[in-house]
This record gives sequence, structure tokens and C-alpha cells, in this order.
Amino acid sequence: MIRPLLLAALVFLVHPAWAEPPASFCAAAEKRLSANARLAAEVTTVFGKVDFTGSENDCLYPLRALRYASADVLLVQAGVPGEGCHGCEARLSAYVVQRIGGGLKAAGKFREFAQLGSNGGVADIVPIEIAGDDAIAIESGGTFQGYTSSSLDFFAFRPGALVNLKPDPQVILDADNAGAVEDSTKAIVVTGSWFFDPTDKSTLIVDYKIEAKGATRVERVVWRLQGGKLVLAHGRVPPEVTEASGG
Repeated sequence: MIRPLLLAALVFLVHPAWAEPPASFCAAAEKRLSANARLAAEVTTVFGKVDFTGSENDCLYPLRALRYASADVLLVQAGVPGEGCHGCEARLSAYVVQRIGGGLKAAGKFREFAQLGSNGGVADIVPIEIAGDDAIAIESGGTFQGYTSSSLDFFAFRPGALVNLKPDPQVILDADNAGAVEDSTKAIVVTGSWFFDPTDKSTLIVDYKIEAKGATRVERVVWRLQGGKLVLAHGRVPPEVTEASGG
């Protein structure tokens, strides 16, 4: 959960009438906001009056409103998801929205805290808790020269900051090289599932299923939060992950 002390710190740091300057949203966002009243309310709380006149290369798009115990976090990206160039990452910004009675109040902002993904988009965004802090898990990836992969990034709310936990090594979740090999029998497919240990929210567990050379096996890899980063604590990232993702 976003702790009361953290939320209080965010509110203290901003002017009571704080709001982002008026911004132009992507035309494609108008339909999305019309169909999602909660998301629309949070966008209005943060940005005030919204227009949809932004150009294709200079507009904002609301992704999700993440709900935590005492506040919401509005995630916005620059440009329409999936409509960027092949190698273009999504530029993501986060806005903390305090729930007060039946109303909303903008309480903090983290502009362009991350640039992730390809084709101007990310795959998934999940609100989580890591070692007592509210956090965001973001899955992103893409296909390059026949190699497809996705990775996980984690960002934790700390007093006055949204911190990148920078897993070491990087958490590659899924990978396959089916598009890069001529012989389909030589394709490697790696599928990962992840969770934080429910009894120790500082421990990330990834279970890998590896399909290669006609055989299938499962391996478990563990990262643990140390010194503000997620570092490898047990096991090894299967070598097939590197091969299937193109290195």
C-alpha cells in the first residue's frame, strides 16, 4: 500500500491547487475515456479540462488507473500505444491521485519515469507490493529479426520518488527464436511466470519452462531486494533465455 507517511509527504510537496498544465490528448483517447468513467475522472483531476487535438507525435494517452489502499496512480504515456516506430519505446508518466471522501485530489507526479517496450507500447502493467512499498510491475518487449522476448521492470514508491529497482540480471520473462531459425525443430521457447513470495515480499520468484531440442524442463530463479535493487539470490537464468531472445 502507499503508506500514509508517503502520501502525506507527496501532498506536502505540492501546492493545494496543483494540477498539470492543460495537455492535448490523442484523438484515440476520447473513446477510451468515454467508456471508462473512473479513468476519465482521474485524468480530469490531474489535467483539468482535456482536449483531444494533440498531433499523432505529440499527444498523451491514458493507460490505466492503478488502485492502492489509500490512493490511485494514473499512468499516462506519450503517443498512442502500439503506433510508434518499431524500435520506439513508450514514455511513461505516473500521477498519484488521493481519494478524499467522495472526491479526488492530485497529490504527486513522476513525469517520464520510464521508457520501455517497442512500437510505442508496453504489454502489461500491474500494481504490486514490494517489501512494504507500493510498486508497479511493467512487462514489455518486442520482436527483432525473428527473436521475440519480453522483460519485467519494477518501480517502487518511496518518499518523494518512484525508484527503478533495476533487476540484475534483467528479468527476461518470455523468449523464442522461432522467427530466426529455418528449422522449426531447432526453435527454443521459454515461458516464465512470476510472483513475489507471499511471506517475504522482498523476494521475486520466476519459474521458467524451457522447450528446446525436443525436451522440456522447468527451472526456478530467485531475485531478492538488496541495497535498493533486485539482485540474483538463487539459481541462474537458463542459458536458453539468452539464445532464444537473441542475446
